Amino acid sequence: MEELVPEFIEPTPIIKGKKCRVLLYLLYYFMTYTPLLCALVIGYYYDFLFAIAAFLFGTLAMSVLISKMRLVSLPPSQREMSYTNREIARWYLGKNICFDDETKEL
Repeated sequence: MEELVPEFIEPTPIIKGKKCRVLLYLLYYFMTYTPLLCALVIGYYYDFLFAIAAFLFGTLAMSVLISKMRLVSLPPSQREMSYTNREIARWYLGKNICFDDETKEL
């Protein structure tokens, strides 16, 4: 019987700096609360049923966006693991936008 060797799990990037932390929380709140905010606005101006439809559509659209962000930023061996929206935002910013000084030189 083959012995299962655990693969290397890359730790979640640490976001440093005030600008990157603000971006992290803005992206996190955008991913989490945009469908609800859109549904509340549409429900106020139009109808309750339109609000439900907007919430469902917004949740679907945000899920597609989050899955694309997972594919771009997570290592292939860790894509099947469960991550929260905040962790996905941290991975995305850590890999694509907010680099450490060491990785800029490489």
